[in-house]
Amino acid sequence: MTPDGIVMYQVNTALGQITTISRFESHPGLLSTGRVSCVVGEVDSNRLRLLDSESSIEIVMVSSAEETGDLDRSWTFNGPDDKAYTWQIMFRSPVLFVSGNTPTPLARYRQAKLGIISRSRRAFLEIFPAGINAIDFIVVTFVSYAKHHWLDKPHHESDSSAI
Repeated sequence: MTPDGIVMYQVNTALGQITTISRFESHPGLLSTGRVSCVVGEVDSNRLRLLDSESSIEIVMVSSAEETGDLDRSWTFNGPDDKAYTWQIMFRSPVLFVSGNTPTPLARYRQAKLGIISRSRRAFLEIFPAGINAIDFIVVTFVSYAKHHWLDKPHHESDSSAI
């Protein structure tokens, strides 16, 4: 969602099928609503496809836990720019880093708060300035990470949600 509360992405999963991630784009002259849905990625049981206008890439999903037996629930993969990226849990929240001399954080998932001690808030995916040019990539890899490595729900009911 934008700060104004406008939905930017939608995630749809049908039972036993591919999860589809769509981005809403504004086109005031085209439709009465002024918004068009564009599929930016697909996630299935072991593969992620990032779809964009230039090319589509596929990422095979292997978690660090499967490779090393480590239960830190991190997931390292190569992006379309051949750089290594890692989703990992930090302080109970997934954070995406791009590898390099010093790992640079690109995004962090912020969990919802009930507002008992502090103000309540909805859950959201926070994109840092370093990740602003890769928002579709971040959203699609987050959905894949959440589905396969973080939520531990390989078979779940059909649902539709918005980010």
